[in-house]
Amino acid sequence: MIKAKFKPSKQKKHKSHSFLGRWQRQIGYAWHNVFNYFYQNIFASLLTIFVIAISITLPTIGYILLKNANQAAEQWYPTPNLTVYIDKTLSDEQSKDLIDKFKAISEVENVIYLSRDETREEFKAWSGFDDALDLLTENPLPAVAIVFPIETAKQTNKLHALQAELQKIVGVDDVHLDDSWFTRLMALTNMVKSIVWTISIFMVIAVSLVIGNSIRLNIVARRQTIIVMQLIGATEGFILRPFLYNGIFTGLISAILALVLSKVFILQIDSTMLQVSNVFGKIVSINGLSWDESLLIILFSIIIGWLSAFIATKKYLNEMVIVS
Repeated sequence: MIKAKFKPSKQKKHKSHSFLGRWQRQIGYAWHNVFNYFYQNIFASLLTIFVIAISITLPTIGYILLKNANQAAEQWYPTPNLTVYIDKTLSDEQSKDLIDKFKAISEVENVIYLSRDETREEFKAWSGFDDALDLLTENPLPAVAIVFPIETAKQTNKLHALQAELQKIVGVDDVHLDDSWFTRLMALTNMVKSIVWTISIFMVIAVSLVIGNSIRLNIVARRQTIIVMQLIGATEGFILRPFLYNGIFTGLISAILALVLSKVFILQIDSTMLQVSNVFGKIVSINGLSWDESLLIILFSIIIGWLSAFIATKKYLNEMVIVS
């Protein structure tokens, strides 16, 4: 009966001294310190979280605007193409052979051919000169081929190279490329992209500095405790863990708050988008972040928080060891 009475306690004691048991106690101790410090310094902690959240929100909003600008450009602007005017002396069979040569070019995705009669009807449909064209004894309009480039060729330099290649083919009278809007759009998009990346880099630095300073204040507040822990033989990992978890916790909460602020921003500009829709005659809506993008922002913020806490903690712990 005595063995039966003490057997459960021995098993519990053996379990508490196992690797998993020690690991669970250390993790619990670290998170307990994180939440305890948060509650004891709730005003300063919330202020830090709000500053970091705003710093994350700014590049997030820039990314949302850039993503929606690209989607709007694809919706409002047609795919860049080249209009090839075929020599009027060519017959229909010769023109079709010429179209086959266009399709054989690797940068060409598709070609739409309009015969001379079809171009005449197209011109009459939108110009309003029906009677004037009927007075002419001969059709003055040439056959036209509309060449659509592949996706990788939709760049200004490649479009001009394709234009020069088409111009060299025998039977081509002229090649027209209207890429002014495309060039301006690409320049504007690249400018916005550079601005977003620049702001993001500065915001990452700001977030790292804010988290590092918060960890430094935490270390200063617990200086005596850390010294005692070092004297009784606590490992560096045991001392580091609460501060690292504090960085992770700060990055996580700040990222979630930044996503909420980004959603509020999207809701606030819905009325402006309605006005834009009335002007352009198209339904314009701002698309927010997808789940993948949101998770990526949260993960990135957690990594920044962990790295900032690790660097700051190692730096100040080494200084404390030197001083002591």
